[in-house]
Amino acid sequence: MEIKIVKGTAEHADACLSIAKELMQYFNEKAIEILTEDLHQYSFYVAISVDNVVGFVTIETKNKNVAEISWMAVRYGWQHQGIGASLINYIVNDLKPHGIKLLTVKTLSNDADYPPYEATRQFYEKMGFIHIETINPYPGWEPGNPCAIYIKIL
Repeated sequence: MEIKIVKGTAEHADACLSIAKELMQYFNEKAIEILTEDLHQYSFYVAISVDNVVGFVTIETKNKNVAEISWMAVRYGWQHQGIGASLINYIVNDLKPHGIKLLTVKTLSNDADYPPYEATRQFYEKMGFIHIETINPYPGWEPGNPCAIYIKIL
């Protein structure tokens, strides 16, 4: 299986939304609406197998030193094959030359006791992200969704 990582373009946006809609345990309707806007507002990267988008990650540049992963997903059936790791490694190598020193990500904390996110937190920790804080309630997040903030030094 050959996977190619490229910067996303407008032509990739529908495929990214399709992946998110398949993963409703992670993406509710409000998340899909926000993701739709973010795919047009922020840079994003896609993992492609043959001509099919099988994963994506959106990146919001916070300032000259910090970027944040705002959304990330791998198509069901393609998970646990290294695609997420390839996406992270690619963006790290792409961001570093631009002076980005920290990559952050927010995800649902283990305080929420929602099993699907256990694997998400384990993935980020395996990729070298460090949990620095949990905020509950996090501004803009729905009540009952404690936010775990992770950072990765680039």
